[in-house]
Amino acid sequence: MRRCLAWISFLILCAPTLSSAEYRVFVLRIAKKSTDPQVPSQDFRLVESTLDPEQYRYFYPVAMDEDITYIDTWRCYGRTDGFKPHCPNPKAQIPATEAAAP
Repeated sequence: MRRCLAWISFLILCAPTLSSAEYRVFVLRIAKKSTDPQVPSQDFRLVESTLDPEQYRYFYPVAMDEDITYIDTWRCYGRTDGFKPHCPNPKAQIPATEAAAP
């Protein structure tokens, strides 16, 4: 019994140091609905958020005539408290390689 209690105590004390937080950043395109579905609207804005397109509409004011489209996403490690900025997109940090000539 004591051994079990010692093990549980160990897990309770060490669990916070063993765990780590992570979150996902989404790039969302918010655009006016186009009258012609073949031609995308030129009136849009890009937003970085930790909310996916469905959640974003419930937390922030989005007009009924606006569509939210998912553009990109990546994972960040750490906490988001205190209005910390999102981590940068790792795809933008990879240097572009020149295509090999045939």
